[in-house]
Parts: sequence; structure tokens; C-alpha cells
Amino acid sequence: MTEKMTRLTTFSTGEVDITTWKRTDVDVYLSAAQSLQNMEIGTTGLAKKRQGTSLLLNATGYAQFNSRMYDFVDQFGTHYLLMSATGYFYVFLAPTDENQVITYTGANVVTGYGTNVVVNANNLLFVQAIPTPYLSGDLDSIDYTLDNDVFIITHPNYPPARIYISHYNGASPPTFAYMVLNIYPLPSYDFNQINYNNFTVALSVTNNILTFQFTGLGSDPGFNSAWIGGQIIGGGATDIDPVGYAIITNVSYSGGTTTFTATVQIAFQTTGYSTIGSQYSVRQPVWSAALGYPAKTVFYQSRLWFANTPQLSNGVFGSKINNPVNFDVGTGSDTDAIVYIIGQTNSGAINWLNGGKQLEIYCQNLEFACPQNENVALTPTTFAVRQQSAYGSSPSLKPLTYINDSYYASKTGKALINFHFNGIGLSYISSNISAASTHLVKNPSNRALMRGSDTSQDNFIYYLNPDDDTITAFQFAAEYKLAALTPINFNQGVQLIDITSIDNSIYILKYYPLSNQFTVEQFDDSIRVDAAFDAPMQSSGLVTGLSSLNGYTVQVVYINQDFGQYLVIGGQITVNNPQMIADTVLIGILYDNEVVPMYPFSGAAESPFKKKLSRLYVDYYNSLNFSVNGTLVPYQYYSQIQAGLPLMPQTGTAIITPITGWNRFDDDGTPIISIKQSSPFDLQILSIGYQIESEVI
Repeated sequence: MTEKMTRLTTFSTGEVDITTWKRTDVDVYLSAAQSLQNMEIGTTGLAKKRQGTSLLLNATGYAQFNSRMYDFVDQFGTHYLLMSATGYFYVFLAPTDENQVITYTGANVVTGYGTNVVVNANNLLFVQAIPTPYLSGDLDSIDYTLDNDVFIITHPNYPPARIYISHYNGASPPTFAYMVLNIYPLPSYDFNQINYNNFTVALSVTNNILTFQFTGLGSDPGFNSAWIGGQIIGGGATDIDPVGYAIITNVSYSGGTTTFTATVQIAFQTTGYSTIGSQYSVRQPVWSAALGYPAKTVFYQSRLWFANTPQLSNGVFGSKINNPVNFDVGTGSDTDAIVYIIGQTNSGAINWLNGGKQLEIYCQNLEFACPQNENVALTPTTFAVRQQSAYGSSPSLKPLTYINDSYYASKTGKALINFHFNGIGLSYISSNISAASTHLVKNPSNRALMRGSDTSQDNFIYYLNPDDDTITAFQFAAEYKLAALTPINFNQGVQLIDITSIDNSIYILKYYPLSNQFTVEQFDDSIRVDAAFDAPMQSSGLVTGLSSLNGYTVQVVYINQDFGQYLVIGGQITVNNPQMIADTVLIGILYDNEVVPMYPFSGAAESPFKKKLSRLYVDYYNSLNFSVNGTLVPYQYYSQIQAGLPLMPQTGTAIITPITGWNRFDDDGTPIISIKQSSPFDLQILSIGYQIESEVI
């Protein structure tokens, strides 16, 4: 029998699945955990309790089950929340100003760290309801992009449109409006619907107006107003003569002759021109009411890009530079529009466009990028696509970019992929960031990024999982080799509708079935309960105004003191209040935490050995009211209780004599090592040390 001391000093790999639990041969073993429920991983690798949420808005009058939230930023940097619903987009002014929370007695409310608690003064302020044509069944299929103070919307059944600020009103919120984009000319394409060998061409040009006729067809070929905005290309005496180009303005048919009228962009040869139909190309607009509309969009390099029309599911269309409603291909100069069809038939339809280090194109089966040299923009002559990987992308999750990396879900929604631009050969490398944590990837429907700040370099992407109403948090920091996935859940059957990032804060749209209420809540690092808001408590302990949480058990906190949990009935609770305090209390829903480390490690060669844990050392920081293996870690001594001192987070080392055994779980399925908390206070675990005696089984 040998005795060893081993320490787990980082959780930087996060919670891993059961297939990784015995992989003592891989490096991630000593930086992972079996369970990190409602925990986040800090930059240095510590496991800390996740943020709570503060209640910003009772959205019951606005939201529905497939509503979506979007960030809108105006030219002055003011952020707004857009919320979609049947027939409307609702606009809310996002919180900006911070005020200190003051009790009724005039005292500052402080956190467990002694800092003043601040709140956003106005929460979410309703601004306007904007009528839109989108019905309930359309909301899930909307794509969007934002540039300056214009929010572009695409949907395969509706023409591209925008939500914009139509008028600024001084100190009051501005006026918003919805408008279909007046795009002219539209991008065009020859769909090969014309047998050019069957007709003869005649053309003339007067005052820059082309009259283009063809005869020889036995009946009306069906050309109609759907061709207006298309293009006529050709007009030379031979196929190598200068090419004419005109934009179609009218179409008519009479007596066996189809006549196109068009505005000339590049001069046609009007004498000695070819009369053979195959010398020309008559191109139809790629979208229209009859053909359907583009499903995807992005602003990139001062161009507005569209993709995936019903007729060209792998087509990409870029506007003229600095002219987002003009798709005139012109002479192919650097500023002219771009029309490009991906030539690989196995790529599948384009699911997303994304503006990363390059223009990124995510298809059903393949991922592409448009390579460009540094300081050289995409132009009609340089535009090309290059296949980078073959995971295929999920149609449910819009990719997200942070610095040199984009993140997307595989086509099955069961893996999260890092699309990393490495600069070598202007190429990308794709890698699965969830290989060790497959159980946490559940076909997410949306995501939100929270960037690191001056005080914390923790970067987070929160993925919303609609199948089980959970969130998977991805924490990453390249310089610390942090890449951790952890689960976030919400108690008491709360449903998650959507998630977004506004002004680097995370907003969640929720539904509470018991009270039939929708809410918008914001992650808040100063609290450790969900749906938190302040409410007045009378000296009798009565707290009213809680109808939004009818049927739910709520936690009551007063100046960092746990006043217990109570079931809301009739919009009120009565708190056990022997001191007859009349003041503001914090109301919220408690969530539980659990840290279960990997099975004690005594060396790769000795891991299968039977182990006896004689001692367990848990280093914790600024934590309060948690237990290790069912043993409460002391946080207040009798003398402090006698003195009436408030509860304060503690820092120290808990030394525990755990149960003995070589299984991960006891006979009841309980982990032999677990750190749990069910209280509205902080929990931060720095490291875990094991004193191990091992022997051959």
C-alpha cells in the first residue's frame, strides 16, 4: 500500500461526459469534473457559482413562445432591445444608468464583498410597437444583421426589409419604423429557362433605351413583369465582340414577338450585331414575389450580402460598396456588385453568412471562406470561395465571432465547432470544442456572447437548449488554455424562450407556467438567485406584489441574510420576521450548485487501484453556507452569532474525512466526493487535495 498527496488545481476543461471519466491517460483528466451544475469557470480555472438573474421586465403583454430578442444600437451608442411577435416588433430602451440600491431606512445595500449594490434605473423601458408582416410561424425563420442604426431582416417568404430610426426626438426616445428595402437593380441570374437557339434577335437603342426583341417562338414564352430588374447581356457581332449590358424595365408579348425594354449600362453594338439567340443571356432577378426571397444576410466590408434564395440555395449576392440597395454588377469594377454561385453540388443550401476574419459561408454539409489578402477587399474579380471543413452547420444556430474565431454548431446540433482563422494561407481550421462534453450540446437554438472586461478576462458564450430549458455556458481564454463547458439550469419548471447579448450583458426571455407570465431577465453577478427584484416587507413579514411568481417558492434575502423560502400564494408571502423589520428585501428563486470532481488520481499507472481517501482538502474563496460530502463547512462561530454579526463570505480550507471506497458513487448513487450548496450566497472552489492510500484490487 502506498500513500500519496494529489491536488486538482484547475477546472479549465469544465464538466465532461461519462465516456471521459476514466480517461486518466489524457491531459484533461486533472482539469475536468464530473459535475459542475450551475457553476462557471474563471480565467484562472477556479469553479465559481454562476450569476443570478435580475428581473428587468414583465413581458407578458409582448412576448409569445417563439418570440426572439435582438440588440439594436443607434448612432449615439444607445442600446435597444427588439422583441419579435405576431405582427409586431416591440422596442425597449435597454438600461444604461446605474443607481445605488437604497433601503427604506436610507442605508446602502451591499454585496457579500462589501461593495454597494447598483441597479439600472429604468430596467427595460417600452418605446414603441412597430407593425410588421411577420406571423407567428415566421418568427423562427428570420435572419438579421445590424449596421449603424439599421437592422436588416430577411425571410424566405418576405422581401428584405429594415427596422430603422425614422426620427430622433431630442431627449425622448426616437421613432422607429419598418420598411421593405427598395433594392434596384436586383441581382440577376440566367436560370436556363430559355432555349436561345429557337429565336432570332433584333435590337435598337434610342436615348440609352434598349429595345430587345426575339421572334420565332410559336406561343407566348411566359415572360412577364417578374423579369423587370433583370439583365440582358450580349450584343456583339461574334462571341468575342464587346459585351452590352442593360437592366430590364418592361416586358411585353404580341403576335409571336417578345419585346424587352431596358436601360443601357454598357453600349450595345447596334449594327452588324449577332441575331442568334445563343449570343445573348436574358437574366431574371434572383428573387421576387413569385420566386421567393433570400433567407440569409450579413453586412460585411461595406456591402450588404444576401444568400439562399428558393431558386439558388447556394447563391451569394453582394451589393455595391457603400450602396446596400444597389446590386448592379456594372463592368465588374472593384465597387460593383457581386453575384456568385457555389459550384460544389454536395455543399447543400447556405445556412448562414457570417462576417469573421473573412466572409464565412456555412452550408448544410460544408464550410467555406472567401480568402482575401490583408488590406485587400473582396471585389468582383477577386471573389472566390474555398472549402475549409466538412462538419456541416446547424440551421438552428446562427454562428458567432470573437476576434479570430467563429463558433457554430454541427449540422446535427450535437457538437460545437471552433472555426479558427490561422492566417497561414488565409485559411481556417475547424475543431470540435465539445468532444469531452457531448452531453451538454443539445441542438441549441440561440447563443449570446459576453466579452471579458477590464476587471475580468472571462469570455462566455451561452447556448440556449430549448429541448430541456437549460443553458450550456462555454468559458474560454486562450492565454490560460481555458475551454470549459458547464450546465446552467433553472428550478421549478421555468421555460427558456430566447437569449441575446445587449451592451455586453446577457438577456434571457423566460416563461413561468404556474403564473402564466413571460419575463425578460439579465445575468447579474451581484446576486445569487434568479428573477430577482426588490419588494417592501412590512413589520409583520408580509410581502405583496409577487403575482408574477404565483405558485413558485421564492427566496428572501435581506442585507446578505437568508430569511428563508416561501410559497407565493395570491401574490404574497409572510416572512418569518421576529425582529419586525420593515424594509426592502430581495425576492428571487433559489438554484442549487454541485461540484463533483473527477475520481481521485494517483498516477496514470495506479488509477485502477483501490483507493482509500484518508483526507480531503477543499480550498475555497469568499464562499458561504456550502457542504462537502454532506458536512457543512463552518461559516459563522458561536461568538459571532452572539454578537449579532451579519453573515460574511469566508476564505479558507475545509479538511474533510470522506467515506472510503474505490467506486465513484456509493450504493445509493451518491458521489463519494461532492460539494453542494443550496443557499443564496457565493461559492468559489479554488482546488481540491486528496490524501490517497492505494492498493491493487
